[in-house]
Amino acid sequence: MYVKDGLSRNEVENIVDIFPNQALDFYGALRSRTYDQSILKWVHDIGGYEKLGEKLLKVRKDGKLPTFVPPKQTVEALLEAGRSLVKEQELIMSSRLSKEYMKNMDE
Repeated sequence: MYVKDGLSRNEVENIVDIFPNQALDFYGALRSRTYDQSILKWVHDIGGYEKLGEKLLKVRKDGKLPTFVPPKQTVEALLEAGRSLVKEQELIMSSRLSKEYMKNMDE
């Protein structure tokens, strides 16, 4: 999954060791999260989402579309994305537990 990104097997194993017992799609989501952040920054840099359509149409007429440079995948960026995803997982689980608890309170 990370071969094209230039990460070594050892680096990937380290990521898996830090986030054990995760489904395979979790590790794909790490990569996607880094792209999402880069795309949001790119949109911001070209004027924000409010002006995105206008900017793309104007530039298209000029023949020069803005260029998006894919992010370089680093262990640090993937770990940051992983920590964020784990927090989201925990929030979802605690929310479900809260709903289950409240459901039992009504009985």
